[in-house]
Amino acid sequence: MDRVRKLRWLPVALLAAGLGTALLAAGCGADEEKRSGAEGEFISVGKDVDTQVQLTRLLNPDQRPDDAFLRGQAPLPASETYLGVFLIIENDSDKPYTVPRDMKVVDTQGNEYLPLDTVQSGFGLDFGEPIPPGGKAPPPDSPASFSPTSGALVLFRVKQESATDNLPLELEIPVEGEKEPARIELDV
Repeated sequence: MDRVRKLRWLPVALLAAGLGTALLAAGCGADEEKRSGAEGEFISVGKDVDTQVQLTRLLNPDQRPDDAFLRGQAPLPASETYLGVFLIIENDSDKPYTVPRDMKVVDTQGNEYLPLDTVQSGFGLDFGEPIPPGGKAPPPDSPASFSPTSGALVLFRVKQESATDNLPLELEIPVEGEKEPARIELDV
């Protein structure tokens, strides 16, 4: 009889041990910042600063609304195209965050592309204007925040083959004080 009572508690004890292990595992790494991921995920690009790529796509200067996004940009040869990365940056830190001008898109062949200046379009991310503590980019009252993507445009001039053949593309964002950049796989 005593043996039967002990066996009755075995499933409860195993369940409790399993739940305890699961809770412990869930807590491990909770303070770690996610430095890489896919488009649509929030990725840490600094202490309490997160970036989310809303949309990545090729832009056509002869189509609306792309013509507005590309205002002030030079026509491209047929071997190149414009790649638009629309993103949101949230600065939850207690100091201003300056977006690194040396962020880049890298293809599978190692070709690297730096962002173009798009401030004149009204939709572009302003690399010269720090994001204040508690602030975000694009600012709530900007044209970019009212655009279909709700994201600030980071524009790249890329080789046609990079945009169609050398996929996936990756957005690399330098992180202050870190050797490795944050990386976001773009869905072109």
